[in-house]
Formats: sequence, structure tokens, C-alpha cells
Amino acid sequence: QDVHTEKSLATVLAETKEELKEFVSTRLEMLSAELREKVRTWKQAIPFLLIAAVLLVTGWIALTFTLIALLHVAFIASVYSWFFAGLVVTVFYLVVGGLVGWFAYRELTATGLKPTRTLEVLKQDQIWMKNEARTT
Repeated sequence: QDVHTEKSLATVLAETKEELKEFVSTRLEMLSAELREKVRTWKQAIPFLLIAAVLLVTGWIALTFTLIALLHVAFIASVYSWFFAGLVVTVFYLVVGGLVGWFAYRELTATGLKPTRTLEVLKQDQIWMKNEARTT
């Protein structure tokens, strides 16, 4: 007589339910950790983006002042001091604003927005499930 110790259907379903709960819980924890990391990066980059925006707007205002000064010099014979002062300020703010904006952009593009680690694990899980389904 062939005696097999088989699990009852209820036991198999309970084990499967627990494994699924653990699986989902683990994936949610991974996603949560990765999203916290992304938020931390954004919190660090946002002040730099704001500084860049302020400096670029200031540069635009200075450039406008420079153009006004240039037109003033072109139409009225006077000293070029307004123009050169405006040009120096414009170049300074645009360079600094551009550098700060570039730094913030580089930080954001280095990390990206997608939760890449979580997506990679889910892809591996999908492949594993397909392989398991084929073998059963």
C-alpha cells in the first residue's frame, strides 16, 4: 500500500495566502523605501532649482536693463558705464544661475523618477512565476 502524506487543500491555500501576503508586503516595503529615497533627493534638489530660477529671472531683468542701457547709449551720446555695469551683472547671474540649475538637473537625472529597483525585482518575480507555472 502506497502511503502519501499529502497536505490538505485548506493547508495549501493557507500557506499560499501567507506567502502571497509576505510577497506583497516585501514589495510594498521596497517601493516605500525607494520612494522615500526619491523624495529625499527632490527635497535636496528643490532649493537649488529655486535658487537657479531666482538667479535666471534676475539675469533676465539685468539683461533687460542692459538692453535699455545700450539703447540709451545708442540714441543719446553719453558714457557707456550703464551698459558695461549691466552686462557684467547679467553675465554673472546667468553663469551662476546656469551652474546651479545644471547641478540640480544632474542630481535629478542621476536618480531618475522611476522606482527602478522595485520594478527590476517585480520583473524578476514575473519571470520566476512564469517558470514556476511551466514546471507545474
